[in-house]
Amino acid sequence: MNIEKAKQTVKDLNNFIKLTEECSADTFEKKVIKEYAIHGSVSKVSDLINEQGIKIGNKKVKPSDISKIIQSKPHVNELHVIVQKIFNNNKKRMPYS
Repeated sequence: MNIEKAKQTVKDLNNFIKLTEECSADTFEKKVIKEYAIHGSVSKVSDLINEQGIKIGNKKVKPSDISKIIQSKPHVNELHVIVQKIFNNNKKRMPYS
């Protein structure tokens, strides 16, 4: 890594933090995106949403529901684009996939 790449990485991370903190979770999809940005785990996000009593129709939210929202297009907002990249990178690192 060189200094220019390091500066760009810091800039990207600061933007990610800013977008996450400023994201209004006023819809179910935005809430999922924001919580994934905070926790980085579909299981943790589905557990959190279920603890809050939020349901899809009349069923509990499953990790696969979270994954579908993250992978969906069109993107909800700029944070969604970043979260989708993080999600795809995390999936690639899974030893069993």
